[in-house]
Amino acid sequence: MILTTSLVISLVVSLMLTPLMSRLAGKWGLTDRKDRPGTQGTPLMGGVAIFTGFAAAMVAGMLIFPVLPGENIADTQLSWRSVCVLVLVSGFLMALTGFLDDKYELSPKIKLLLHSIVAIIVGTMFVTNGAQVRLFLEGSHVAWLTAPITLIWLLGITNSINLLDHADGVTAGVSAISAIFFAALNIMHGNPAIAFISVALAGASLGFLFFNFPPASTFMGDCGSNFLGFMLGIVAVLGVYTPRGSIPYISVLSPLLILAIPMVDTVMVLIYRKKLGAPLFTGDKNHLAHRLMRMGYSRRTTVAILYIFSVILGTMALLLPTLRPHQAILAFVNAIGVISVFTIFISRGEKGGS
Repeated sequence: MILTTSLVISLVVSLMLTPLMSRLAGKWGLTDRKDRPGTQGTPLMGGVAIFTGFAAAMVAGMLIFPVLPGENIADTQLSWRSVCVLVLVSGFLMALTGFLDDKYELSPKIKLLLHSIVAIIVGTMFVTNGAQVRLFLEGSHVAWLTAPITLIWLLGITNSINLLDHADGVTAGVSAISAIFFAALNIMHGNPAIAFISVALAGASLGFLFFNFPPASTFMGDCGSNFLGFMLGIVAVLGVYTPRGSIPYISVLSPLLILAIPMVDTVMVLIYRKKLGAPLFTGDKNHLAHRLMRMGYSRRTTVAILYIFSVILGTMALLLPTLRPHQAILAFVNAIGVISVFTIFISRGEKGGS
């Protein structure tokens, strides 16, 4: 009942608002003409619909469910409503940053600065309200690294999802799949709050995906990709991924697998740009989807391939907590092998097709 409420509200609101945002984007000139030169361009305000769908689910969650069952919310002493408010404020700040980029086309340095400011503000908000972001380092001799690692993680995932938004249907679909696996893992380990948030992210993404699946009639813009990336980063940090009593360090492996596709895409693009001597923060058509399409796959087949790999890696992440520590490590190594084969397949296949 709880998760169904989150899914239905976020999906329906996002589904209903996306066409409206498309019309407003056309009136306000918030369109992308690069993808379709000679036309009015593709609307760029889908991210507003995604955020609004998510926010509607969170507000409904606070009103309908004053208290959630389960253990401590996100391994903290925060109340359910406090988590909702913090997450809503966090999401709004990052969505606003993306919206400003969509409207004014900010430089990469300004965008990184704004992302860093938002991440620091959000981190401070969570810590001062009792959410100790341990990042699986509690009790270790490197626990002091928690703050900088968390900051780097949030910035990295935000920008990875932002970079992934280069082809119709990729970011919304991969984000929805990732959010669903985060929800499943947190349900398994008695963390309904993060599961509710994850399902809201999935529903909002799926509502928008109805209009964004190739051929897309609208784009989410940086407003949507920044919001989704930041929220997935926060969910990854606040989630619970191992049973009580197990080795806590193992739990970092599940989020890494769930978010592997955007991270692999980012790494491959940066390596490719470095190899070509191109600016690291300048857009190009060397992302996973672009390279798959150059190999001869259609847009829809390309998106399907990325979805399938997201599901495979997410399923592996789901299995890790059920294994003994040494088995989990071996399974993670095997997953890295799958990712390596995937990247080699793309690299070699693209060369063979050129």
